Amino acid sequence: MLFSSQTVSKSQPFDTPPSRPSIPVVEDIPAKVLLSFVTMPVIVGLWGVQAVGGLVRNLGEASEEVFRGERLPVLNFPLTPPESD
Repeated sequence: MLFSSQTVSKSQPFDTPPSRPSIPVVEDIPAKVLLSFVTMPVIVGLWGVQAVGGLVRNLGEASEEVFRGERLPVLNFPLTPPESD
């Protein structure tokens, strides 16, 4: 069974595929280099999540103040019902 990249010749039963320009594969790059590339985005992401969490918490507290009633006017309701004739 032959794969599309393999050809048959008389000298060698299975030729290797033609050489292509080498693209760096993850296995060729040392782990320390990959770790250094990933560290900064992770730190910035964690910092961003913390900042957004604080912003959402502050917005929630501000909306609570609006609906708490401290800033709303006092409404005077009559305590006794009106007398009917």
